[in-house]
Amino acid sequence: MKKMYDHFTEYECLNAIGNSLNLIDMITEVITTFVRCSGARGGEYFETTSPLTPLVHFGESFDHKDTYTENILQLPVAQGNFLFLFDHEIGVESAGLMLSKFKTKLSNAIDSCLNVENLRSLTLQISLEKSKNEVTEQLMISQSRLAIMGEMIGMIAHQWRQPITVIGMLTNNVLIDIQMGGLKQDRLIKDLESIDKQVHFLSHTIDDFRNFFRPNKLPQAITFGEIKSELISIIGKNFENNRLTLQFEGKSDIHCVTYKNELLQLFLNLLNNAKDAFMEHTIPSPLIRFELIEHPSSLQFLVSDNAGGIRPEILTHIFEPYFSTKSEKNGTGLGLYMSAIIVEKHLKGAISVSSDNGNSTFSITIPKSIDQKGCDVY
Repeated sequence: MKKMYDHFTEYECLNAIGNSLNLIDMITEVITTFVRCSGARGGEYFETTSPLTPLVHFGESFDHKDTYTENILQLPVAQGNFLFLFDHEIGVESAGLMLSKFKTKLSNAIDSCLNVENLRSLTLQISLEKSKNEVTEQLMISQSRLAIMGEMIGMIAHQWRQPITVIGMLTNNVLIDIQMGGLKQDRLIKDLESIDKQVHFLSHTIDDFRNFFRPNKLPQAITFGEIKSELISIIGKNFENNRLTLQFEGKSDIHCVTYKNELLQLFLNLLNNAKDAFMEHTIPSPLIRFELIEHPSSLQFLVSDNAGGIRPEILTHIFEPYFSTKSEKNGTGLGLYMSAIIVEKHLKGAISVSSDNGNSTFSITIPKSIDQKGCDVY
């Protein structure tokens, strides 16, 4: 056995401490080095919370209840205990003197390893929570889009009612002419052309709604004129039937590169909210203003209505999930929450709301060109 007071031996044992931030690796190096230098038969490290199962073991196994009990060196360090087995008490005494010199460094090294483990565990937990939140957001976005889809089905019914009525009337006229023997070729051609025109209108309407729900993973260029055209195509007839005036203000050729369908979903949420507000109040001249203001690197959309305004105590909660002032059957409380999620996380912009003198205004600011890298699209 090497002499315990040999400076080289102490230097070698000292250098084995703290070479790794992995607890097991670090303690294994300490124990193997100490056993090799001290002549111990074996070494173990137990955590205080698990005193019966060694976290690390090296060398000869030993029973703590055998005849060698008096030859076991035990050194409490940090949240555990080092144990070394020797052939005689002299080895225990010498080893104990040397280990006691290293106790502080051992304790600091173990604490550092435990802190790193805790940090990794916390980082993993944060990552898991973030993944859970992303899944929850995906479900909420799907729920919000399904709610819009339900409203759109009603809008399709409104837009289809008139052309279907026209088609039915024209086909009945042709049948009557055939039955009465008064069918004329020029009249038949004119009626068939009218039917074809109505069929094209129905097909175009379906395309508008289908394109809205088709996922787009890449940013697209879209002008304010195209935004106006798509919104009118989807909700124009419904607003007209409810005697709501939708007024657009801004240059039609102003464009941005963004996630088109998410942007349209956002605007549909806001416009449908305004429509619902008018349904709850009697307003002589209901008006929704949709205004675009161009800035050097961003676009600001202002959606305003004169539906009576929003109460001050509600303004601070309006973007919270499941918060709704509507009846249970008319509102999920997700529309404005998902609007904020879409603007802030998907479109990398900002949304705010103000209300004064019976008027409410939602302000949405988005970059003129969105950076695809790092953006989440569901």
